[in-house]
Amino acid sequence: MICDQKGFSLIEVLIAFALLTIGVLGLVKLQVTMDSKSENARQSINALYLAEEKLEEFRSRAPSSAVGTILYDSIINTDERVSMAGTTVSRVIKVIDNYPVSGAKKVTVEVSWNNRWGKSQTIGLTTVISSYSEF
Repeated sequence: MICDQKGFSLIEVLIAFALLTIGVLGLVKLQVTMDSKSENARQSINALYLAEEKLEEFRSRAPSSAVGTILYDSIINTDERVSMAGTTVSRVIKVIDNYPVSGAKKVTVEVSWNNRWGKSQTIGLTTVISSYSEF
């Protein structure tokens, strides 16, 4: 039996359609993953900015109120709510006095927020601040 077929059979078309569908679904999954990762990166950068902003404020301290923006003694443990890209986040400042040496404070600033799935995320920065001005 000789068949002089022109075109594609139904099975060939269905297999091609199934392969194309699998490829498109992979691209959709990639897009969703990229969107999630980029949002996480954006929130992390904003949180890092808030933590860094607070540490820079502490670095501008002064031994007296005549110079600088804040007093060294006013660097204490605090828990504050701040706005980050339209959402309210927690910024916690933890201070350990006379660590690692006398006349210094170990300061840790942690910014915490919930991502779109409600999972808690935290970024933290730690530094040591001396009671003596570097300038």
